[in-house]
Amino acid sequence: MKLPRSARIPSIAAIFGIVPLVFLPLAACQGQPVAAPAETEQPGAAVAEPSGVTGSLPASEYFETLTETAFSATPAQLDATIAQARAAVARDRRTLSPPVAALLDERLRQIADAREGLNRADLAIASIEAFRLVVSATSTAGGVPLEVSLLDYAGFRYGADLKAPVVRWDDAAQAADFAAEQWALISARVSDQALRSRFGAAVAAMAASARNRDAAGAALAGATELDLVDELETFFAHG
Repeated sequence: MKLPRSARIPSIAAIFGIVPLVFLPLAACQGQPVAAPAETEQPGAAVAEPSGVTGSLPASEYFETLTETAFSATPAQLDATIAQARAAVARDRRTLSPPVAALLDERLRQIADAREGLNRADLAIASIEAFRLVVSATSTAGGVPLEVSLLDYAGFRYGADLKAPVVRWDDAAQAADFAAEQWALISARVSDQALRSRFGAAVAAMAASARNRDAAGAALAGATELDLVDELETFFAHG
């Protein structure tokens, strides 16, 4: 459910004023425990499925779509995707461990808060963190390794950092480093040498552009990495 490449190239101009979130450390994305805030619901508490809404796809698909469209969708479109994501979580939460379910509830609350203020960068970040939780906790389908989904996560987080009214360069650099770590884990399994070379170059360009605070270079590198994730998915699905 990815958008065309042109729709992913980040726009650096400020679109909406936002109050920044406190981001999760990138270390948390590698599966290290993160304590749930005190107000988190009891693990396993149900999130009510919106009436008349069907989340027929995996929850990760709706969170990915929400991240992709966070800066461009109308409020009504955002509400529809959020409702689908919540319905999918309500349907699938029995497959999640209680700690993961509690963290996912917190991400849903962050999404709701960002939507209420129409804080689009915060919405994108909260949504892609929910995506990471879901894909990390569920079985990989079709032979596509988890690292590929985490490369998708890193590219989307990087893009959201670039689209924030004040570019979040430090977090973008952490996202690029996380992408490099995931790529190092999986690159040897990519027998398509051209794809392996292009992906490695894209990840390196993400890091260099963030380090140099090169907005145009970062936009191109991030968009390229996301497109190459699609190619990786195809490679592993049919390899």
